[in-house]
Amino acid sequence: MNRIFAALALAAIPLLSAAAQEGKPPMRVFAPVTRADGNLDFLSKVPPDTALMPTAAALYKNDPAICVPSAVAVAENDGEEFEIEYELSVGRAGGEFKTAVRDVYKGKVSDKRLVVNFPFTLGYMFEDSDEYGDYEIRFAAKNLKTGETAKTSTPLKLEKWVRPEPVRGARKLNEAIIEYNGSFDPKNAYAIFASPDMSFADGDGNFAYAMFGFMKTAFSRHKFLLSEAEREFPKAGKIQRRNSIQLFELLGEGYRLKGLDKGETALRDSMWDVATSLPRTDAIPDSGAALDLLWGEFFAGGSCGPIEKIIACAVKNSGDCVRVSELARAGKPLKPEMDDRRALSGLAAISACWSLLSNYNRNPLAKKYITYTLGTLSKEDIKAFDAAVNATNAYLSSRKGD
Repeated sequence: MNRIFAALALAAIPLLSAAAQEGKPPMRVFAPVTRADGNLDFLSKVPPDTALMPTAAALYKNDPAICVPSAVAVAENDGEEFEIEYELSVGRAGGEFKTAVRDVYKGKVSDKRLVVNFPFTLGYMFEDSDEYGDYEIRFAAKNLKTGETAKTSTPLKLEKWVRPEPVRGARKLNEAIIEYNGSFDPKNAYAIFASPDMSFADGDGNFAYAMFGFMKTAFSRHKFLLSEAEREFPKAGKIQRRNSIQLFELLGEGYRLKGLDKGETALRDSMWDVATSLPRTDAIPDSGAALDLLWGEFFAGGSCGPIEKIIACAVKNSGDCVRVSELARAGKPLKPEMDDRRALSGLAAISACWSLLSNYNRNPLAKKYITYTLGTLSKEDIKAFDAAVNATNAYLSSRKGD
């Protein structure tokens, strides 16, 4: 059996409080599997005692996931050092197991109740040659300070891919996108892609940057979805063919789709202008398009980075945000008082604040990241952020009924 093993070095992240007990409880170890991003933002960049891991009990072929080993009760006292010998192995249930990682981890816990992540994750993916059925990830540890041992076994099933039913209805499509980073199940991503309501154009005919950000991130992470879309393309309906052409071309994979008619060829060629004008998402956003792309990346990828950038947009452009709000509420034009750059910065900040307010209660992970990130800001930046939010609320209230 061929599998991809990738041990990635990470900084240890102490997380999740265990219940306080008299004396030291027995050491326990865990080895959950998740499709979430290997940067572990969903564990490390959330408020205390709110971390949740979206686990995966089954995978498909070429469906990447990570195993995140951890332990609890590794020390008897707060501030005490620990030394743990550990081994992680993977194999077919009832068959041969292959050791992927064996090492010793030394560290110190500030609080003896904390769950401690080991300084690696195991990247894992079933290949085409693997047999369908039941597998296990086994993790064993020995505490060299106390002599304790602990082990755990995580069952993992390799399942055949079955095409999911497409999401139907604009409302359900929006809900599916918002809920996606609660599981990262690629079937949900494909059900969104195959939806007759999915489009890379918004209601006004403009390019839907948020939808592209979502699809780009989901299909780039789960590349086997591109193969499924390519396989279906010859017999796909008009809407799915259109969406496939646009997505494949923007991902640089357009050459894979064959048998385009004249209109589809023109659509493919038109994507060049879109591809060369996409806003950057590796810096603080300066436009509504960049903000939409970042939100799409967040809903599909689940990393904190997009939200950190969106909050930074509000902070950086707070002054322009306040002035745009004041002028708009007074019924005055933005020019000549504000030049184009400042006006656009202010409007981008208003869009950033509005999107943060809108998604705060719609997506649990967004709420955690926003809360955590605001807690890391300086007093000066918090003051700027609050000013931008207040200005945005005032601006939006003044436009109700417009």
